[in-house]
Amino acid sequence: MEQLEPVGLINDEKIKSVFLNKFGSDLSPTDNYYVYISKEHGNGAGNYEINKIETNNNKIKLDINYVIKPLEIGTAVMNQRILFFRVQPNCKIIEVILSDQSRK
Repeated sequence: MEQLEPVGLINDEKIKSVFLNKFGSDLSPTDNYYVYISKEHGNGAGNYEINKIETNNNKIKLDINYVIKPLEIGTAVMNQRILFFRVQPNCKIIEVILSDQSRK
């Protein structure tokens, strides 16, 4: 499978629209979404959990953890995640910080 690019928070509206159209079919087209593409993970198991949210007026910083719980079983393939964050129309995500708890 081809790697998704770019990795990280997508700020380009055209690229963001491509991912929303391709993978966000059940998302409301009128809502304000931000798209985050993860790096590759070496296991099909695991998920992202929000660790901390910082707000400064209408600007948001997210701190997320990638966690594999003890009984989760996944395939041994490299894969990525596409995260959609919905925010109020007057809010903007300016930064996403990722911690990988599966490597500890």
